[in-house]
Amino acid sequence: MKNILLVNDDGPFSEGVEKLKERFENNGFSVFVFVPHQEMSACSHSLTLTKPLHVKEIKKNYFIVDGTPSDCTYLALFHFLKEIKIDYVVSGVNRGYNMGEDVFYSGTVAGAMEGFFHGINGIAVSAKDFSNIDKIVTHFVDFFKKLIDDKLPSPFLLNINYPEGDIKGIKFTSLSSRLYPGNVEECVDPRGVTSYWIGGVPAVWNGEENSDINAVKQGYVSITPLKADITDDSLLEKLR
Repeated sequence: MKNILLVNDDGPFSEGVEKLKERFENNGFSVFVFVPHQEMSACSHSLTLTKPLHVKEIKKNYFIVDGTPSDCTYLALFHFLKEIKIDYVVSGVNRGYNMGEDVFYSGTVAGAMEGFFHGINGIAVSAKDFSNIDKIVTHFVDFFKKLIDDKLPSPFLLNINYPEGDIKGIKFTSLSSRLYPGNVEECVDPRGVTSYWIGGVPAVWNGEENSDINAVKQGYVSITPLKADITDDSLLEKLR
């Protein structure tokens, strides 16, 4: 029986993590859930080093952490589950796509990548919303069962995004480009204090034919293998 560490960045009781946990367990997997105490979208791969972390087990093998998704994975692997061999770190299902440059901002991807850093297979799973969540978790767990039988080089890191509505199939993709136009909204609260909101402007997409965004737009599941080495090899050669 495979042991799965299930994390997310949507916080506790997200429909995505709850339904995925249930589907995994119904298929005979052992699941341990470690999730942040609140939504931690766009927290990237941050670890909390400036304050102590608190962890509460709210039900059997289900823990809430007052930290980031990376904190959740780290605490689980090196303290709470250190006597258990975790085979996979699965992060999601996240509400909101993680494609293109989003993989650098994403807490969902970071939760899976933290396991990858320590030699454990990591999979990040996202969707635009949960309108077809039952189809998503059924499809993903079926794919997952095939994946673990295929003896891929380990560790691996996959970033998976699901389309809306019906699922036509799977495409193996590269990252697109998803840039957010720079936007800061200034506002003043009732006490006269000025504050600032970052974002709020729709992203601009640019993707080649085999990119994640094109696959999802066409109704396919996008699966993009990632790695930690982001060295620009062509520039490196020019610098040398």
